[in-house]
Amino acid sequence: MNVSVIIVNYNGFAFTHQCLESLFRFHTSDSFEVIIVDNNSSDGSQIELPKLFPQINFISLPENKGFGAANNVGAKVAKGNLLFFVNNDTLFIDESLGKLNEILSSQNDYGIVGPKLLNEDRSFQFSFGKFPTLGNEHEAKRISNDFLLQSKEEVSSDHPIKKDWVTGAALMIKRELFETVGGFDEQYFMYFEDIDLCRRSSAKGFLSLYVPSVHLIHFGGRSYGNKDEQIVFEYRRSQLRYYDKHNSFLQRFIVRIYIIIKFLPKMFVKTEKTLASNIIELVFLTYNK
Repeated sequence: MNVSVIIVNYNGFAFTHQCLESLFRFHTSDSFEVIIVDNNSSDGSQIELPKLFPQINFISLPENKGFGAANNVGAKVAKGNLLFFVNNDTLFIDESLGKLNEILSSQNDYGIVGPKLLNEDRSFQFSFGKFPTLGNEHEAKRISNDFLLQSKEEVSSDHPIKKDWVTGAALMIKRELFETVGGFDEQYFMYFEDIDLCRRSSAKGFLSLYVPSVHLIHFGGRSYGNKDEQIVFEYRRSQLRYYDKHNSFLQRFIVRIYIIIKFLPKMFVKTEKTLASNIIELVFLTYNK
C-alpha cells in the first residue's frame, strides 16, 4: 500500500461524506487506504460514517486536540509510504492520488507536494506561499485581493513549481520525512501547522512542490461553522508561535506591536472587547520552541 489518505473530521459529517464519495468515485485502486480521525464529534459522524464507508479506518478521539494532533494519530496507524493529509471540506474531481504519487515518488529533493485548489465555482484559490515574515504576509494578502495577480499565478504554468510551503488542506508528504521531523507540531491547535511542517522539512533538505496540473475543490472555512471569534483567536495564537519558533527577535517584536495596534481599538467596542482582550493577552506570552 503506497498512499494513506488521512482526513480529520469535527462535526463535519456532510462535508466528510461528500469528500469520501468523491474520493471513491475517482479512485478504485486498492493501492491506498483511508483513515478518518474524528475529534470527538457530536453530530452523528462517529456512527454514520463507518456505516456508510465500511472500507475506511475510523478512529474516534475522546477530545478535540486540534488539527495537527489528530493528523498525527492518523499517521501513526497509516501503512502507506506516502501520507496525503486532506481536509474534509474538499472534493476530488480527478484521479489526484495517482498523479501526486507519481510526482512525489520520482523526486529526490522534494518531500512534499500539494495540488492546485479551486473554489466552489472553479476559480483559483491560493494554496502555497513563502515562509511567513511580516513582509511576506503583507504581500500574500495583497495578491489574494488582486484578481490580476491571482490570474498570473493561475496561468503561469502547468508544470510543478517549487514553493516554500503548500497548504495542509491537501498535502502529500513522504512518510519517512514526516517521521524524521516529528510530524505536526501539536502546539498549534489550527493554522500554521502546515507551514511549520514545510519549514522543518526544508531545514532537513526536502523542499515543497506545488503541482498546478492536479486539482481539488476546497470549500474553505465553511466547514468550521459559526465560530468566527475562535478562528481569529487561534489564528493569532498560531501566528505568534510560528514567529517565536522560526523568526528573528525583531520580527517577533514587530508582529506583537502590529497585533496590539490592530486590536487595541476593538477593546472599546462592546461586541469585540472580549476577543480583543484575549488576543492582546497572547502578545505577552512566550511560545517555546
